Amino acid sequence: MTTDLTERVQEIAEARGIPEPEILKQALERGVQDLWVDLVLSRYVNDEIDRETAIDLVGRDRVKRAERELQAVEDDVRWGLSA
Repeated sequence: MTTDLTERVQEIAEARGIPEPEILKQALERGVQDLWVDLVLSRYVNDEIDRETAIDLVGRDRVKRAERELQAVEDDVRWGLSA
């Protein structure tokens, strides 16, 4: 696994023409950002924060997408229970 990761970092660095440490920095930043968005949306869906706070933190589009996904799951569960 480590070898694959190392090779991928090297390949990305070569393709973009930037040093490997910069690739690792960008990967960490992107990963932390994704985890942050997941946390905020989870808190919103679980009624731990309100909608406006979630929008302020991650943006209206992401909140709307989370609402649509939640609605789809709820619809599937209702459909499954009524079948």
